[in-house]
Amino acid sequence: VAYEGSGTGGWLTVNDVHLSLDDLNPKIALSIGSTKDNQFAVASGGKIFALGLLVSTTENGGDYLAVVPQAGDEAFLMTRRSPLGWPTPFDFNFMTGHSPSWKRHIYYELRWKKPSGATLDMVWRYEQNFYGQQLVLGTGWDSGFSVHEGSTGLIQLEIRP
Repeated sequence: VAYEGSGTGGWLTVNDVHLSLDDLNPKIALSIGSTKDNQFAVASGGKIFALGLLVSTTENGGDYLAVVPQAGDEAFLMTRRSPLGWPTPFDFNFMTGHSPSWKRHIYYELRWKKPSGATLDMVWRYEQNFYGQQLVLGTGWDSGFSVHEGSTGLIQLEIRP
């Protein structure tokens, strides 16, 4: 896990998936940084979750932090797609001429559990567009990182002791 930002925004990278911390649910007060014990930490609502010791990298510095799960930690990044999509017959794109015919939500959940039982859960929601296989090889769905202010980005953060 790597973080690039100034403590309240930026990007969290998990297994090469870049998750934005700039588009937050307004109810989430998030801070990311290092503790006095040199641990990578996430703080919200007066609670702090220390993921582990900072990993020394050539990029580690004020705006870049990295950590790997410690022995006994369980860390997962799960991807889920909403089972229901919605048609978009009135979406027009005058720049390229290609508009999605369907949209759905895609969710990324980072769950980090310590042997003590302390848990960090972070959930991001993005829009995923369907253009068809002639435009997007494979399934026809794009990468799923479309954002809309107020409804996408980090939507949930829970720290449990």
